[in-house]
Amino acid sequence: RKFLLKFADVECEVLFRGLDDANDVRRLLSLQASFAIFDEFREINPDVFSTMQGRLGRYPDKMMLPPQPGVHNGGCIKEDGTSNAHVWGMSNPPDADSFWEQYYNDPPDNADVFTQPSGTSPDADWLQYLPDGYYDNLMTSNDKDWVDVYVHAKFGKSLAGKPVFRSFDSRFHVSEKPLKPLTGLTAESIMTLSDQEYPLIIGMDFGLTPACTINQQDARGRFLTLDELTSEGMGILRFCREMLRPLLTNRFPGMPVIIIGDPAGTQRAQTDEKSVFDVLKAEGFTVIAAKTNSIQARLAAVENLLSGQVDTGARHLIDPRCKKLITALRSGYRYKVKKTGDIEQKPDKNFYSHIADAHQYACLHVDQTFGGNQHNRGARREVKVASMQAWT
Repeated sequence: RKFLLKFADVECEVLFRGLDDANDVRRLLSLQASFAIFDEFREINPDVFSTMQGRLGRYPDKMMLPPQPGVHNGGCIKEDGTSNAHVWGMSNPPDADSFWEQYYNDPPDNADVFTQPSGTSPDADWLQYLPDGYYDNLMTSNDKDWVDVYVHAKFGKSLAGKPVFRSFDSRFHVSEKPLKPLTGLTAESIMTLSDQEYPLIIGMDFGLTPACTINQQDARGRFLTLDELTSEGMGILRFCREMLRPLLTNRFPGMPVIIIGDPAGTQRAQTDEKSVFDVLKAEGFTVIAAKTNSIQARLAAVENLLSGQVDTGARHLIDPRCKKLITALRSGYRYKVKKTGDIEQKPDKNFYSHIADAHQYACLHVDQTFGGNQHNRGARREVKVASMQAWT
């Protein structure tokens, strides 16, 4: 849509663009703009933000408005001769641990950020235009997460959609200290499965955005998430060789690994007839298809682990380094709200859905409700030791 403003000596053509996600970058291609305004910028995908910056200051160009020595530099400028190629944005506070929170707390040198005071502060803006008791009424009728964001201007859970995992509490499920991988391996005992008590359970999502979480189940029955990996525009082979293998070699050297993946990974490609599972096995990994790809079963498996307790502590404990997973569990992985106000039946496919899907496969593997696997330490069977050449 286009809107033309004309008053006095001002003529401004305003273009409206729907920029819902990274796919809408195409709507900015070849755009010749002076400046941009993002409303509720916390919902803007970082790819859209980066692309927009490259399309600004291009109108008018220096041929249309050539430089005048002593007057201005030409092109897209303000009356004082300085550049008018800016992005202005306003928003309620973004999600904690998100791209926008990091940008806000550590802005680049060419950016300025401003925070409005809490609505309950004596310095609150625009109180003269609001009904008496406006913020007090909001605080009475809404929960703490909502109040933190919309009244106190704090980082918190995004309420643009309904978070999938309402039982997740970062204060309870995220460890205060980094988690250390558990190992009971010795050179003498490596030949028996029962002595490999703590294998790494890697839940993995495939496609061109591979992601995984690296987990263990300890002797107390706790499910520990130790690390995570995400990617963009990367095939599974490159993901394994450039990201997963170096992490395992450096942080988890010599530890046994089980990869739990989407059952669709067994399907063979039409090009070389190899499946994703075939590629992983060729790289030296043990791969198991998840029991089911049912979204209901996967979500229930995560919820069962989140709701469980061990000795009054969390049954599912997450290392604080897993920032993307934590944000996904807190609010990034969400049900989309329709224009009618109804909630979609399935979680939205967004930036956080890949790491969330990957984690669901790992949780499904250990959750007994859906036939997950736990280690029977009374059983003993011989296993073959894989060549270490795959890890060099």
